[in-house]
Amino acid sequence: MQMWLLGYEFPNTLMIFTKEKIYILASQKKAKILQPLQSVADGVSLEVLVHGKDADKNKETFRTLVSVITGNGSSVGVLTDDATDGKIVDEWAAAYGPEKAAITEHSVNRFVSSVLAVKEGSELESEKTAAAMCTSAMQDYFIDEMARTFDEGKSISNEKIAEKMANVLVNDKLAKRLFPKVPILDMAEWTAHPSVQSGGKYDLSPNAGSSSAQLHAGTVVCTLSMRYFMYNASISRTFMIDPTPEQESNYSLLLGLHKKMLGWMRPGAVMGEVYAKAAEHVKESRPDLVDHFSKSCGWVTGIEMSDGVNELKTGCTETLKPNMVLVLRLGLENMTNSKAADKLSKNYTFQLIDTVVVKEESDAVVVT
Repeated sequence: MQMWLLGYEFPNTLMIFTKEKIYILASQKKAKILQPLQSVADGVSLEVLVHGKDADKNKETFRTLVSVITGNGSSVGVLTDDATDGKIVDEWAAAYGPEKAAITEHSVNRFVSSVLAVKEGSELESEKTAAAMCTSAMQDYFIDEMARTFDEGKSISNEKIAEKMANVLVNDKLAKRLFPKVPILDMAEWTAHPSVQSGGKYDLSPNAGSSSAQLHAGTVVCTLSMRYFMYNASISRTFMIDPTPEQESNYSLLLGLHKKMLGWMRPGAVMGEVYAKAAEHVKESRPDLVDHFSKSCGWVTGIEMSDGVNELKTGCTETLKPNMVLVLRLGLENMTNSKAADKLSKNYTFQLIDTVVVKEESDAVVVT
């Protein structure tokens, strides 16, 4: 929330929003940064208060903020998924606690996520830049590194090749070659460490790492997530070396489903129903793969990799809106290769991820 509003994260800061004004309580140093916002012409009415070393003054400030809440009714919206601790939290709890019994708290996670999910002009540009960087890193670096490793018969671990991927942003010469059209490279960073998985052991969870096992010339899954000016994009590709006809057929299912889902992801579509269509397509086309199909087909992305609310999965009642940016994720997990050339090729997993934008009157558009 702070990143979206202010473009910067302010730890140990209390923010209260009313219909008329926003109140921010912060340390003297942070307050000095924020105070110029109080005099912005035609801006939102804002009051910045200081949390300092004077305990009595701090108590008085907290009493003032508690009266702001109680003076605006008996219902308060709170972000319930934010774990907080620290001195300012403890002092606020002591001041607010006695009044809490007369106040009804409501989670506003869903509503805040709904606001943040729809991107505006500069946000969309940042998303597209992050997506383009993911694509370049995959196509112009990882694929070359993987191919060279296999062609030359070299040995490298999944972890090590992922580390080489991570270092492209700190190698100025390489970064400029891979990302020549990125305006400000200093504003690019990894959202999560690059993930490379192969050799029969796979984990498709969003923050899965790379194993220390050797990169294996069977089925390789590479996943990259990058930020540009705070906005996230992701890409994942599966590479098969000497695939069997059965493996090719299974992957073709994902490619066909990917195209269909872009058509289903239109404004007004319920996210849970989009997932249900995908699951039904797998059931009708390849009933033998139903148990291997991922339980989620992606999520809205932005400042957070996933907001935990807007997700293409069973039971999600949120609807798609124009200019939402989603990580579209399709996976088939823990399949068995009956004609595996070696034991490390016997178990395999496919993943296909793209970053997509929901359009006003057409299919969703892939930007990776």
